[in-house]
Amino acid sequence: MAFEAKVIEAQLALNLIGSTDMPRLAWDALEAGLDGPAIRRLAALEFPTAFQIREVLPNAMEEMRLAKIPVGEAAIRLAKIRAQEILSSNSDPFKHLRDFEHLLIQTDYCRELRDYGNLDDEVHVARCMGRPESEIRGWLLARLEKLAGTLRTLCRSCAICFPINCSRINSLSTLSQRHPE
Repeated sequence: MAFEAKVIEAQLALNLIGSTDMPRLAWDALEAGLDGPAIRRLAALEFPTAFQIREVLPNAMEEMRLAKIPVGEAAIRLAKIRAQEILSSNSDPFKHLRDFEHLLIQTDYCRELRDYGNLDDEVHVARCMGRPESEIRGWLLARLEKLAGTLRTLCRSCAICFPINCSRINSLSTLSQRHPE
């Protein structure tokens, strides 16, 4: 595993790295060229307890140049990375709807994920309303592209902009409406 500071900061903020995985984090930091007494101490631990980690982690984070970030920022960072992975792999986005719900739950329903944590429910409602699958897919891809920061310039539904980027079109219920420019 490569040492990716932004991802690790987010995972630490959300307590997604267990105490027994902390030595591996230190090994990755050492392999990335980061070094220091706390990193070495962390790397030397075998099956560490939470108490051992709590003692050494703040200094190790400083030596790894990792910042403590708020839970909301960490959640949106991981959600953005997940959206980028889904889009870049050309994977079926319908198979990954629960990924964002799990992250929402792990973050105790943080405000920053409220627009993405219920994608599965929103797709279900759209299907129950009889929306065409192609329209739902377009809407879902637009939401993922917005989250990933890769919005395209033209919209599939109105040829002006993606619905998620348009201030006049922001939900499935108004997805099919056109707006004048």
